[in-house]
Amino acid sequence: MATRAVKAGKGGPNLAPGRGTAGTGLAGQAPARPALVPPGWVPVTTTVLCAIALADSAYLTWIHYTNPTGLFCSTTGIFNCDAVTTSVYSHPFGIPVAVAGLAWSFVMLLLCSPRGWRASSRWVSPVRLAGSVAGVGMVFYLIYRELFSLSHICEYCTVVHVMTIALFIVVAFGTALGVPAGDEDDDESDLDLAT
Repeated sequence: MATRAVKAGKGGPNLAPGRGTAGTGLAGQAPARPALVPPGWVPVTTTVLCAIALADSAYLTWIHYTNPTGLFCSTTGIFNCDAVTTSVYSHPFGIPVAVAGLAWSFVMLLLCSPRGWRASSRWVSPVRLAGSVAGVGMVFYLIYRELFSLSHICEYCTVVHVMTIALFIVVAFGTALGVPAGDEDDDESDLDLAT
């Protein structure tokens, strides 16, 4: 009777110790691309930025549906939230900007959380970067409308704008400075040997 078992380390279904299934494909398939590991401050910073944007967007959404003119902010001079949040530009394509901001902030919070940064799926990093670019594009459009079409600025909207621009910068740096999973351990061991 022929045995079909293959010894560990010689290929086949049995894997050598230390070679888990993560990143290991079936015969003939390429292994999954490892996740990029950003500097330690990046996941924490992006999580905080997204959480602030989410909270502010949630407040703006709540106000939009309960009392559109009830924002606690100035209504005179250049700062006038009511003029901005009730304008024709606050509903592009029939979708309230506050609702779009809330949805965007929620998705970005998932992608920019520490768990999101550790994800090994190939699509997470490009989607995170594309989402931050899309957010900045929308922010520049809204700032243009606030300044040149309405001649008013909304303080609460500005909070989301600042968080979005800051998030783009941190995501871009985190992506650029990221190293493949496992390489960061090599860097630490090199430092240990140098001391």
